[in-house]
Amino acid sequence: MAGKNINPFSRFLSMARHTVAVFRAKETPLYVKLSLALGLLYIVSPWDLVPDAIPILGIMDDVTLAALLIAWANRFCLPDKKK
Repeated sequence: MAGKNINPFSRFLSMARHTVAVFRAKETPLYVKLSLALGLLYIVSPWDLVPDAIPILGIMDDVTLAALLIAWANRFCLPDKKK
């Protein structure tokens, strides 16, 4: 992947798929699953630290948290299914 030029949307989709795979893997520690689940719950929750009624900042806290969770989950390696 080092030499490939991938557009940002494809990269985001790949990272989101990996995040879901990390969440569903049996080998993933419980604290990781809880962090991802609570983060998702916060993002979809109508109660926010910064209300969505504030034009730009209201959405940015949700987007920022989603980006941080996806980037954090992508640091975890899944075991290879091929054996």
